[in-house]
Amino acid sequence: MKTKILYGALFLNMALLLLSFSEQPVKLFYRYKAFLACTQTDSVHIVKTDFDQMMTLPICAKDSAGKMMAIESFEITYAERGLYQDSTGLPIIFTDYTITECKGDTIPKAWRDNFLEAGHKGDTVSFDRIVVRGEDRKPYFCKRIKCVIR
Repeated sequence: MKTKILYGALFLNMALLLLSFSEQPVKLFYRYKAFLACTQTDSVHIVKTDFDQMMTLPICAKDSAGKMMAIESFEITYAERGLYQDSTGLPIIFTDYTITECKGDTIPKAWRDNFLEAGHKGDTVSFDRIVVRGEDRKPYFCKRIKCVIR
């Protein structure tokens, strides 16, 4: 009887020990905040005409005091949704992903033209890995900007 209690207590201690080492999600802290066309940030649903106008403007970054910082580079991920047919001829919605890396704070003209011509309702454009050079001359990442065209 005594050994059963000891084994039970040992098992309970081991279980608590294993649970205490479970991985906690890491919350990222961003020192700078990025803005599309110096106005939109985070995740937004945007009308196609407004999105087309914003593509001509640069991406900006600000610190907590509102001071503008220079963008060094960023990545564009374009998720284009389209209606296709599967092997049996049935329609399916499929998403094509295209990614490119951009230097500086402006979207390349070829990409702006692509958005004007091929962009339509349901597409998603994300600006990821936005790199800002801080006041201490170190590179920092900004939180991504996600635009869903409606």
